[in-house]
Order: sequence, then C-alpha cells, then structure tokens
Amino acid sequence: MTIKRFSLLLLLIGLLLGCGGKGEEASALASVNAGADREIIAGGSFTLRAQGDPAGGEYQWRQLSGPALSELPATGAELTIALPTEITDALLMFEVEYRLADGNVLRDRVQVRVIPRVSSPVALIQSSVAPGTSLTTGVPLLLTAEDSFDPEGQSLSYHWQQLAGPMPWLPQPSSAAELVLKAPLLADDANFRFELTVTNTAGLLDSADIEFQVQANANGIYADAGPDRTVQEFARVQLDGRHSATLHGELECHWQQVTGATIDVADPLSCQTNFIVPDSRQEPLIELQLHVRDSRDETDSATLRLTVLSSQLHFQVDTGQDRCFDLIGEIDCENTSFPRQDADFGRDSISPFLNKIGQGRAGFDFSKLDQFGDELPTSATVFSCLRDNVTGLIWELKQPAAPGVATAELRSASNSYSWTLNEDGNGEQPGEAAAALSSCPSSVDCGTEQYIADVNASLYCGGANWRLPTVTELNSLLDFGGETTLDEELFLHEAEPAALGHLYYWTQQSSAEGGGGHSAWVIDMQNGNDNSLPKRSDSRAYIRLVRNP
Repeated sequence: MTIKRFSLLLLLIGLLLGCGGKGEEASALASVNAGADREIIAGGSFTLRAQGDPAGGEYQWRQLSGPALSELPATGAELTIALPTEITDALLMFEVEYRLADGNVLRDRVQVRVIPRVSSPVALIQSSVAPGTSLTTGVPLLLTAEDSFDPEGQSLSYHWQQLAGPMPWLPQPSSAAELVLKAPLLADDANFRFELTVTNTAGLLDSADIEFQVQANANGIYADAGPDRTVQEFARVQLDGRHSATLHGELECHWQQVTGATIDVADPLSCQTNFIVPDSRQEPLIELQLHVRDSRDETDSATLRLTVLSSQLHFQVDTGQDRCFDLIGEIDCENTSFPRQDADFGRDSISPFLNKIGQGRAGFDFSKLDQFGDELPTSATVFSCLRDNVTGLIWELKQPAAPGVATAELRSASNSYSWTLNEDGNGEQPGEAAAALSSCPSSVDCGTEQYIADVNASLYCGGANWRLPTVTELNSLLDFGGETTLDEELFLHEAEPAALGHLYYWTQQSSAEGGGGHSAWVIDMQNGNDNSLPKRSDSRAYIRLVRNP
C-alpha cells in the first residue's frame, strides 16, 4: 500500500513537471504560514508573525472577526498588538496575504482567543516603623504600596484612606504610591488605622490596612521646621514652619541662624519666610532653629539643616551689567513688565551675595599680584599684575604711557604693535612686523611676537608663558555696567585713544573676513566692539598679555 502511494506521488510530480515551466513550478511550491492559534490573557499583548516562501514577497494583515483593533490593517511580516482593556472575552481572526513578485497571492489565517482575567491584585503595605508601634508627635512615618503586585502583570492604581483616628492624620484620600506622614499633636493617646486599596486595569481590587498608636503630647506644642534638604547656592529658599502646632491658641514663630555663612531672613518672626543662600564655599552647611510659642507661653524648638551645593556661577564670566531699565530709566530687576534682562541672570545678579577672593565691581573678582606673581591684600596700592578669580587667568598690567618711543618702557601703555605669529593657528598668514623703534622701544621689531618674547624673557610676574588672549578671554575683562569698560582702580595705566584714533587690542585669533587669514581680531576696549585689522606692518593696535597660572 505504501509503495502504491509513493508511485502515485511520483506520477503527479512528473505530470506537474511536464505541464508547466519554472515560474509555474515556483508558484506551486510557494507558501505562507500565519503561525499557530493561541490564547491571550485580557489586557496583554501579542505578536503576529508570518513566514513566506520564497522570501522577498509583501505581507498584508487584516482582521476578519472580533472587536475591531486600531492596528489593523497593517503591512510587514510581524505585527505587535496591545489588547484594549475593554476586550476581556473574544475570538479574534486574522488573515495574512502574501504577494509574490510574480503577482501570485497566498493567504493564511490565525485565531487568537482572549481569555478573561481571573486573578485579583495583591495589596501589600510596607511601613518605616513596625505596625502597632507607639509614635510621638512629629515622628515621620513612611507608608508605601510599591510591593503590591498583580499576578498577571497588570498595572495598578492606588487609593489610601484613613479608617480610624480622632483627627484627620491623612487629610484626604491619596492615589500616590507612598505616603510621608508625621505623627500629629494629640492631647490623649489614640489609635490610627489606614487602608490601601489597589486596583488593576481589569477592575479587580484588593485591600490591606495597618494601625499605629500616637502618644499624647504633655506640653501641647510642637515645632516643625520642615525636612533637612539640599539647596542651591544663591537660590531663594523658602522656610515653612506652618506645620508646627499647639493645643492652646495661636502660635508665634522665630527663626534663628545657628551655623553657616550669614543669611538675611526676610522676616524672622514669620512662620513662613525666605532668604537667599549666600556664597557658602567655605561653609557648605547652614543650620537654623525654629522657636515656637503659644498662648499659654509653652515653647518648643526644631532644627533645620540645609546642605549648600556650590554654584557654577563662581566660574562663569558675566558682563558687569547689574542694573535693569525700562523705556525711561532704571528700574528694579525681576520686573515682570520688563523681564529677562541681562542683570536678571548670571553672576552679576547675585553679586551682593558673593564672598569674593579679591575685589571688583558687580560680579568681577580680581586679586592683586606682586612682581613674583604672589597674592597681595586688596588694600595694596602697588601691584604688578592681576589674577581673575572667575577664570583663573593672570593679566598683564601696563606701565605708564610715555611721551615717545625713546623714553618708553617695555610695557608702556602707549606702545603699539602690528600682528605677527609664526605658529599654528595663524591662518597661514604670519603677518608683517612693524619696524624696530617705530611704535615701541624694541630694537628688533614692533610685532606682537617679539613683544611676547621680550615679556617672557623678563619673567614678568613670575611667568614665562605670556601670550595674546583669545577674543573670549579679552571680552571677559569688559564691564558693560560700569562707568568705564575697565576698572580704573585695578587697570591703572591705559593708552589714550587719540594716539592711534582707536583703543583696539590684539587677540591671537585670525579673522576669515574677506577670505583667508589676512586679518586678526581686535577688541575695542572703549566700548567692547569686536573688529579686525589687517596683518600689515602699518596696521597697529595695543597689547594686553595673559597667561595661565
């Protein structure tokens, strides 16, 4: 019998081979499989996977029966479907169509049965203190529902409520995953009970409860300064003692600083007040005490510890603009009618709270250095260079201007130079040096490169790494809020604009304006404008060198 069937199969294959070409043979052997039928729990998801042979065809899925799904119709061999929660018991039929390159179309179907969920979730309460524990006024209590679960993996919603107690410890029901509470002020011992109800997406639920005792407060008063926390330097911090309580009349509050950098509390006698965190680099902890007194002269105190995070404003250059304006004149900053002005942001906005290392107007902070580069007191009247405590850079100070080259010193403010640089970064244009003794006392030439070499050879201010500044570095000196762009008490000797018709200072950066690196950037120290000058021997500007420590 087996031999006869095998012979019959060979005969059929022979007939097929004899009747059709290769294309017909391929079509006859092609197939598509939509996968096995399956069962899915309500609310879950599943993936339809089709496999066609030969490969390279196009797949198209459609739904034949059951509640309509938004994902259908769709293309592609795979399709993931998330069942809506309202589909709890249904039979879904899907068909995949597989279209071959020769135009032939094959189809297959798969059936998915949706099974209703039958498992309820499990409500579990975890507490920071053991159930039944006796708590005193103000003791914190953490209740969390995060260990609750659904056996079938459904997401849960939470509902907390207070079931028992002489007063509302939990003022209103909560849907949070956890509760943070403090034991209330009571005249007599009392028991409190809380209930947690968890509900899954299928609407099934479970509940659990927990009970605690709270002891009576003998004095009938409780001070609550709020939780210890981390605050940002120069931020406005809110102090809130309104959760303090008494059993006898009204409460009076008094905030008092214990440790840390000195703060200025807006209203120390108000239960709710604020202050701005000062520069606390040396003292990163601020400790306050809240003292409360009630109508019967009972008192209590609480301590608040604030850990101060250092601000990046210590290292961010600002413009010096610390005033705000409207269309007529100066106004208070943080004005909602004229918002987001320069002085509302940055280091200048918090300058009254800065604990400066040196001195300077607004957000500027410079330290005076002697001829060896050592720091001098701010009261020093003789100093050789300046360190910017914001950027860390050390800046050259000029010597007094000279009436002519013959009497000029190496660093006389009146000396000017053409731009020269024979190093990488010169835009492949090293520049032309002005002639020796033409605008400076150098007997070699009056180019910037020679001046840098001469200053480094002198070990000025203890350094031999002086250089031209970048545009950004030179801009960092400009004070747009002062009477002059440079603090004349610190930058003692400056050139006269009339000498060259401008007050341009060279930077190390070449300019691509006009094509190539034939010019270099300059900053006008009169008004802060940037410009560029050609790298020619007759194109001169002033120099202020800088170095890294």
